[in-house]
Amino acid sequence: MLIRGMSFFIGFIIISGVLLTSILSGVLGMAGGMVMMGILVWVLPVQQAMMLHATSQFFANGSRAFIHREHLHTRSILYYLMGLGFSFIIFCVITFLPNKMLVFAMLGISPFIPQLLRGKINFDFTKPPQAFLCGALVTCFQLTSGAAGPLLNIFFQNIAMTRHQVVSTKAFTQTISHITKFIYFGFVIPKTHETAAPLPLWMYCAVIPAAILGSHLAKYALNRLTDVQFYKVTQIVLWAMGAIYLGKALVLMQAGS
Repeated sequence: MLIRGMSFFIGFIIISGVLLTSILSGVLGMAGGMVMMGILVWVLPVQQAMMLHATSQFFANGSRAFIHREHLHTRSILYYLMGLGFSFIIFCVITFLPNKMLVFAMLGISPFIPQLLRGKINFDFTKPPQAFLCGALVTCFQLTSGAAGPLLNIFFQNIAMTRHQVVSTKAFTQTISHITKFIYFGFVIPKTHETAAPLPLWMYCAVIPAAILGSHLAKYALNRLTDVQFYKVTQIVLWAMGAIYLGKALVLMQAGS
C-alpha cells in the first residue's frame, strides 16, 4: 500500500531527509547516512529502505568525494576494497535479510563501539592490514544496519589527516560500499527472499538531486569548522542518534514479544 501509492507526505519526508542528512554528512563526514537510514526504515520495508538509502548515499558520498577529490588519501583504498569484497562474498553465500528490530539495534550500538574499544586497540586507516579490516567490518554493518559511519570513524581517529582528508577518504570508501549494498539488496536478496513491491522510479530520481545539493551546501559549513570542533560535534550527534535508535529497537522488541 505504501510502496505502490506512496503519499506526498511520506515522499516529502524522505526527500527532505536526504537533503538535510547529505548536508550533515558533508559537514561531519558521517552521521548523515545513519540518520537517513533510521528515517527510511521507519517508514519503509527493510529491503526498499536499504536500496533507496544506497541510492541517495551513493550520490551524496560520490559528489562529496568529487568535491574534495584533491584531499583523497589513496594509499590504503585498495586494501579497503579487498576487505569489502571478502565480506560481500560471505553475505552473498548466506543471503541474510535483517528485520527492522536488528537494523535499529545495530544503528543504535554503533556510535558506542568506539567507546568500548578506546585505549584497547589503535585503529589507523593508513595501515594496510587495518584498511582491510575496516573494509570487512564496515561492509558487515552496511549489509545489516544500512549504515556504518561510527564504525568507519574509529579508523580515522588520532591519525595524521586533516578534516578535509577525512571527509574525502570516507566519502570515497562509502561510495563503493553503497554500490555493494544496492547490488546485495537489489539483486541478491530477491533471489532467496520474498520482498515487497519495488519503490516507484520517481522516488529514486528525486533523492539524487537532493543528495548532491546537500553535499554542495555542506562544503561552506565545513570550511568554517576547526578540526577540534569537527571531531567534537561529530561525537555528540552520534551519541544522540544512537540513544534514539536503541530506544526504537527496544520498542520493536517488546511489540514482537
